[in-house]
Amino acid sequence: MTISAGAAELLLVANKPGLTETGGGHGAKGVDFQRWWAVLRMVELEQAGEIDFLLLFETVQDVTELDSSDTPSLARVYQVKKKDRGEWSWSVLTGTTLPPKKKNLAASAKAVIPKFEKVGDSALGKLQLSLAAFDKLPVQAFFISNAGCDIPLAAGGNAATAMPCSLADFSPDHADLLSQALSSLGASGSPAADLTKVTLKRVAIHPDEPSSYVIKVALELLMHRSPAHAGQAASFVESLVTKISPLGRHTDTCSSFGELIKQRGFARHEFVAALGALEAIPDYSAYLSVWLTQLQTEGMDFMLVTAVRAEAARVVREQLAGTTPTDARSVHNFCDSWIDLNEAGPYLRPYFEACLAELTKNFTSFRDAELLARFAMRAIKKCVDPN
Repeated sequence: MTISAGAAELLLVANKPGLTETGGGHGAKGVDFQRWWAVLRMVELEQAGEIDFLLLFETVQDVTELDSSDTPSLARVYQVKKKDRGEWSWSVLTGTTLPPKKKNLAASAKAVIPKFEKVGDSALGKLQLSLAAFDKLPVQAFFISNAGCDIPLAAGGNAATAMPCSLADFSPDHADLLSQALSSLGASGSPAADLTKVTLKRVAIHPDEPSSYVIKVALELLMHRSPAHAGQAASFVESLVTKISPLGRHTDTCSSFGELIKQRGFARHEFVAALGALEAIPDYSAYLSVWLTQLQTEGMDFMLVTAVRAEAARVVREQLAGTTPTDARSVHNFCDSWIDLNEAGPYLRPYFEACLAELTKNFTSFRDAELLARFAMRAIKKCVDPN
């Protein structure tokens, strides 16, 4: 496909009303889950050696992935849904009732014909509608969740414990009924739904603590790509979540593919840039740990030291995401000037407390822990990277 054909069709489908969920859905917690999964997906793509990718948020479905930000030749559309308890049921996923059990086949002849009115509003129904919206661009669909799907498989077992699997892997009675249900969404004479194009996948992201698993996977990438900065894995992924969080908040119709990318997209070159920004920032964590240990040894309150450590991690995230607030930059400039004029003695605590006394006079809206953290990071920068 040409650039114009692939991009034009994606733009056309993205602007179709009724495909993307633009409401509150499962709320802020669900959106947070989607964003953490999106960072995980970027790390997976980078680990796989993909030369390009583009993620578009709240586009077609929760996320659409293209194999190129310039010449898309393949699209993957994702519904990314968290579940706080239990497994996904057949009725929620499909919008229809379960097929009759084998022992009831004789009675099923007299049974009411399944109704498909709710299929279009179901999770798999929405994915089928998205697939059907594409005519030229090859597309695959995925249902991603932290929970399993309680559906029997043709090979035995259950999708709840055997994900990933495609819809074609369902037991014959479930697959036949689902094929009818999804095919009912198309116009008369349309091709039957291709169950092989939709995959169910479970991810090890806990909705109440989504960061842990994503940080673990990012750590593996950094250990391979940039081992000197592996200790900053948490700051790295948290900065990416911060970067992509605003994307997709505005789902107005876009007049061009470029506008769609600007409004809702995050490309591999931006991911690589974030990696580059990480490598440009020395791993302050080791230096900070030594300094905070010394400050505590010199009598600084343990709770204050703990708060400073947490605030310092936030400062690093700001640096990686490029989101340092204007008033915080003023604090940094003040610290830099103060450090240039004041030499540290053999003990750190008097040095820190002397600067804190000046900072609290000039920046009354900041808590002591944050001021100390920003001062520590600026002082470490002066020591590690004076240029």
